[in-house]
Order: sequence, then structure tokens, then C-alpha cells
Amino acid sequence: MGKRLLIFIALLLIPTVFLHAQSVSEQIESTQSKIKQLEGEIAATEKELNKTEREKNTLSSTIKTLDLTKKKLETQTKVTETKVTNTNLSIGELESEINVHTDEIDKRIAGIKETLRTLERSLDLTPAEIMLSDGTISERMDRAYNLERLQERVRIDLERLKQERIKLSSDKTDLERARSELLELKNKLLDQRKLAADNISSKSKLLSETKNKESNFRTLLEQKIAQKAVFEAELRSYEARLAGVDLSKLPHPGTGVLTWPLDSVTVTQYFGNTEFAKSGAYSDKGHNGIDFRASVGTLVKSAGAGSVRAIGNTDLGCPGGSYGKWVLVDHSNGLSTLYAHLSLQKVNPGEQVSAGQLIGYSGSTGYATGPHLHFSVYATEGVKVTKLIKGDGTVSKCTEMPVSPLNGYLNPLSYL
Repeated sequence: MGKRLLIFIALLLIPTVFLHAQSVSEQIESTQSKIKQLEGEIAATEKELNKTEREKNTLSSTIKTLDLTKKKLETQTKVTETKVTNTNLSIGELESEINVHTDEIDKRIAGIKETLRTLERSLDLTPAEIMLSDGTISERMDRAYNLERLQERVRIDLERLKQERIKLSSDKTDLERARSELLELKNKLLDQRKLAADNISSKSKLLSETKNKESNFRTLLEQKIAQKAVFEAELRSYEARLAGVDLSKLPHPGTGVLTWPLDSVTVTQYFGNTEFAKSGAYSDKGHNGIDFRASVGTLVKSAGAGSVRAIGNTDLGCPGGSYGKWVLVDHSNGLSTLYAHLSLQKVNPGEQVSAGQLIGYSGSTGYATGPHLHFSVYATEGVKVTKLIKGDGTVSKCTEMPVSPLNGYLNPLSYL
């Protein structure tokens, strides 16, 4: 009676366990569906942002860009939060599977031990000795057959134990990967919340400075352009006095030694004496890098493996006049890369980075009439991080930043 009761209880428990597993699976599917929906919303907002950023730079278009950026960042935060939930569910499911396989391994070991004890009792004689021992032929054959069955059972149990351990090892590897992904997602979530807070602060500051008047906005813009002109003049004057760089040992152009710093690439301003540069935007001296379209919060990645030489923020000394928040990475092939106008830097000086590693998020710090990524490529031998010394011998109010002899600036598209 007791045995039948236990079987009945076990049968009752099986559907409960199955339903619980099914529930977790459904929750994971639900979160994946939500992620897909939110990513669709982000794509639609991004499309609207690109359209707005191409409009004339007015107060209303700038505010609209800030509002759309806020919407995008909030949706990205929701995506990351949903991914955190999804990963937590996966971790719970993996931990349950690990417990199941651990229990199964314990059972296998216990079974093998019991079989070995039985074998030990049976192995007083070898199979050959059993056949020559006393007793009927039938009895002797039964004893030999039972001994072979025990040995086969050990072999089968050992094989099953091996498979369970392989599965357990695989589950543990998946668990560690999921936990690493969870940590990365949580860090990303903190970044997105900070970017959202900075975006709100930027809008408040703009409205405060302009008092919501287009004329005040135009005045601010003119001041920014004037600051940019002063910076450009100081930079060109300083760099023109630097000795040129030997370029003979650099990688050949067109070899693709660097990778794109963004996942989605749209060049908005090319290198050198473009029409835009000739119009006066760069004092008719040419653009020293290329610009990519990148709304605030776009992931910026290292264009190659290397070492972070320095990071900085020129807005601390000359607001709106230069690179804003920047990162300089040295590569082992004689090239260095600069990533400027960032909203948030994610690396530190001396840190080793791999190609494609996150080094920051795009923004509009420094001189930027809209969010974008400025990307420069230098000959490592020539670029240095220093304060500018003006023609009269005084130090520029700009904080430390990368500078190079004029021939040390290279066309990024030659190496991408």
C-alpha cells in the first residue's frame, strides 16, 4: 500500500514540474518578443532622428532632436531591462538543469558503488574458475552469466556518468556565459540611464540659455562657431610648427587594417579639402578626419586592437570649441585613432582594447552642431597629447588634446 501511495504522489508531482518548466520557457519567449517589438520602435525613432538631423539647425529642430533622443534612450533602456529579465530567467533555468544533472550524477555514482560491492562479493572466482567449480553446469553458467551482467551494468553506468558530466560541464559553461552577459547588460543599463539624464540636462540648459527664443539660439550658435574658429587657428598654427613624420613604414593604404568604429556606417563629412571645409568650416585647411552619423548613445568601438594612450574633455577648457570628450588609441601597426564628440567614455588610459571593443558612446560634446562621431587616423610617431602653445608663446585655454604634424593626419578611408 505504501509503495503504491509513493507512486501516486510521484505521478502528481510530474505535471507540476513540467508546467513550471513550460512557464519559464513561455516567459523567455515572451521577453524575446517584447525585445523585438522595442527594437522595432528604436529603429523607427532612429529613422526620424536622422531625418530631423538633416534639417536646418534651428532651435525647434534641436529641441525635436533632443526629444527624439530621449525617446530612443528610454526605449533602449527598456530593451536592456527586458534582456536582463530574460537572462535572469535563462540563468534560473540553467541552475535547475545543473541541479538535475548533479543529482543524476550522484545517483549514477551510488549505483556504480552498489554494483561494485556486489561484484566484489561475486568475484571470489574468475569466470573460468566458476565453470570448473562444484555445482551443476546450469548453476555454474548462471553464476558466470550474472557476473557478466554486473560487469556490463558497471560499463553502462560509467558511460551514462560520463555523458551526465559532459552535459553538466556544458551547462556550467553556459551559466558562466549568461552571468557574464548579465553583468555586461547591467553596466549598459547604468550607461543608458546616465545618457538619458545627461540628455534631459542638455535640454534644460538649452531652454535656459535661449529662453526658448530662436534669436538667442542663433547668438549661441554664432558664439560656438567663433570659438571653433579660434580653436582651429590655434591648432593649425601649433601643428604647422611641428616637424613632419616619416610615413614610409606605415601600412599600405587599401589594406583594411582598421575596422569601422560603428555598426551602421553613414559618412557625413569626408577627409581633406571637401566643399564643406572650403566653405570656411575648417578655415579652408581641410577636415582632419571623417564624420559619421551617430545619434547620442550609439556604441563606438575600437577600430583595432591596441592601447588607450589618453582620454580627455576639451569642453573643460574651451567649451564648444574642439573635440569635447575624446579617446586616443595606439595600434601596433604604426597607426593611432581618435574618437571625438563622445557623450560617455568607457575606457581608461593604459587599458588594452581589442578590435570592436566598446570604448564609448557618441554624442555632441565639443564643437558639434548635432550628434556625430569624429574619427581621425594618425601616424603614431607624430601624434602627441599636449596643450597648444599659441604663436605668442602663451598656453591655449584648451585642455590637453591630441596634436600632430600636418602630414601625420591620414585619410581614415585608406585604412578601413
